[in-house]
Amino acid sequence: MANTSQIPFLLVKSLGSLEYGKSFLNQPRGIAYRPSDSLLFIADSKNERVVAFTDDNKLAKIISHYGTKNGLAVMSNDQVLMSDELQVLILSNDLRLTRTIACDDIQAGLTNYQGICVDEHDLIYVCDQANRQIKVYDPKSANLVRFFGDKNLFSSLAYCTATNGHIYITDPQGSCVHKFTLDGIYVKRFGSETTSVFPHPLSSPRGLTALPNTHQLLIADSHNDRLVLFDEDGEFQEVITGGIEYPESLATNNNGNIFVAMTDRIDVFSRKN
Repeated sequence: MANTSQIPFLLVKSLGSLEYGKSFLNQPRGIAYRPSDSLLFIADSKNERVVAFTDDNKLAKIISHYGTKNGLAVMSNDQVLMSDELQVLILSNDLRLTRTIACDDIQAGLTNYQGICVDEHDLIYVCDQANRQIKVYDPKSANLVRFFGDKNLFSSLAYCTATNGHIYITDPQGSCVHKFTLDGIYVKRFGSETTSVFPHPLSSPRGLTALPNTHQLLIADSHNDRLVLFDEDGEFQEVITGGIEYPESLATNNNGNIFVAMTDRIDVFSRKN
């Protein structure tokens, strides 16, 4: 049975505040954690760059020559994916541009890419807001493998995550999360219906992440200033509210710490033992 009490998570630190407490970040969007070197990559949207911080709040990388980015993801070979409205860039593990993909509809002006994720085989899933679709690409061939969803299903698309044979996509305008198989078969939507243990539905959910070594999903419920935990079947579990202010996107590390992108910083939460 769902537990309506707050999750015992504690704020550990904030990333992105450097000298004199001045914020280094301005409206961060997608974030992605790379376990091999413990770097958190941040799409620092208003500053039109991607930056990377270490766990101890040291600035490690600035990638400033590719413009504004929306979504970030890390592949199993440590390559970094960056999406903007028109394309997906694949960077090598040392952050050199290796190729550009997902440019199918640029000439027609019919793309608006948002979040991005990869599955266990490193297939790339991109949220195409303009077409209200998930597009799936093979990073080696750069070919479009499949696409699914339409404007009758999605009111909008923000971020996605793939875990245990399924992909989950947040729909801010629909105030829900959609669940598909990785083959694009629709399973269900959740988060928009209230129950006795979940009296306040999602409102403009955005980022999401699968918690490691669990079958749980954490959702950035932005307009409610909270994080909401569901199981993989969409059943409400618990909620985090303390210190959360309009969360945009989420990531986790191998220790189970949660990175929460907010307006001008990244807060790091740890589960209380």
